[in-house]
Amino acid sequence: MTTNLKPADELLTIRNRIKALQAREAELKAGMQSGDLPLEGDFAIARLSVRATKRFDRKAAEAKVGDLSAFDVAGEATALLIEELVQELAE
Repeated sequence: MTTNLKPADELLTIRNRIKALQAREAELKAGMQSGDLPLEGDFAIARLSVRATKRFDRKAAEAKVGDLSAFDVAGEATALLIEELVQELAE
């Protein structure tokens, strides 16, 4: 997709749209989960699925067996941060 925006400006615009869409998704999901909104539409049917999950509770494990830092694995992640420039109006 080609726009007249500079890359940083386009990225900011995209991320803002994503945030708005995620907020709307959360509203729809909550409404469907509560039963306030129907699951059937003209083009799609939503299905609620509940899955059991497990996670490792490091604090509880360390309280029981001690320090687990010997098992830590170092890694690296790259994040592209973007900040909106605020232009103050000249008075």
